[in-house]
Amino acid sequence: MYACYIDESGHCGERFDVNQPVEVVCGVITDITKLFKTQREHNGLLKLLDENNICISELKSKDIYRGKGSWYGVPPKVRHMVIDYLLEWAEERKCKFIVCPIDSKAFFDRKNAGCEVAGKLLFPYEAGALNVVLAIERLKSGTKNNKGKTLVVFDEQHSHDGRIMNLIEGDLAFTDGYTGFKQSKKKAASPRLNEIIDAPFFSRSHLSTLIQIADLAAYIVNRYLQLTVYGKSESYSNELKQIEKWYSRIGKILIPASNINPTTKDDLCQFYREIRPNRWTPRDWTVE
Repeated sequence: MYACYIDESGHCGERFDVNQPVEVVCGVITDITKLFKTQREHNGLLKLLDENNICISELKSKDIYRGKGSWYGVPPKVRHMVIDYLLEWAEERKCKFIVCPIDSKAFFDRKNAGCEVAGKLLFPYEAGALNVVLAIERLKSGTKNNKGKTLVVFDEQHSHDGRIMNLIEGDLAFTDGYTGFKQSKKKAASPRLNEIIDAPFFSRSHLSTLIQIADLAAYIVNRYLQLTVYGKSESYSNELKQIEKWYSRIGKILIPASNINPTTKDDLCQFYREIRPNRWTPRDWTVE
């Protein structure tokens, strides 16, 4: 059995925000038998930070990277070491990332033009969240010797949570091309999202280690795209070089690209390919 914890970075809400041009929704998936050990070891890191006068209850990536909140006054070298440690921690425990960036303007342009898929998904966050869930379904249904289904846990997003539940509990026929679902006429009806355990759960990020790891990956990918695709200026010398190092590590433990961006000739698959940041694909990963 597996667990996938999901968080986002660059949340734009319910209308286009020029300051948040890309919303990155990221899932981190792991074998659930490793979850309790993983949680205990991660809590050990929090204790270590506390012993060094970095008093925190939550590893918020933006605060670590920017030196905000509890990280104010902590030298950049130390903060970068913490990020290195967290990525190494995920690598060693064979976690896999599911990264789904949504270009917010591309999404809203299509929605305003009457695109049926955009109208059904409503907002960029919902589009990214469903993208992660469908990627899990496609990944696990095509895995040999699958050890079990996947528990999905989202970071709480208030009003978005109800809309995600409505999407997943509603008519998912429009996702069949993405997941490859085929209803058998001879056997009893099998459910869509058959690889997902029940309905998704929602958790506060400070209660979940792996949501915090998802937050870190989402933030790094978001910052990378801001610098490479959206023309944002570096906030310090050689920032892009540093971000690229972390971004590359995330790409090395990404699930297969075909589960994030299926090449199927299908309306939903085509929609997702069209609302990616310019020049970005999970297959190429690095933006040239």
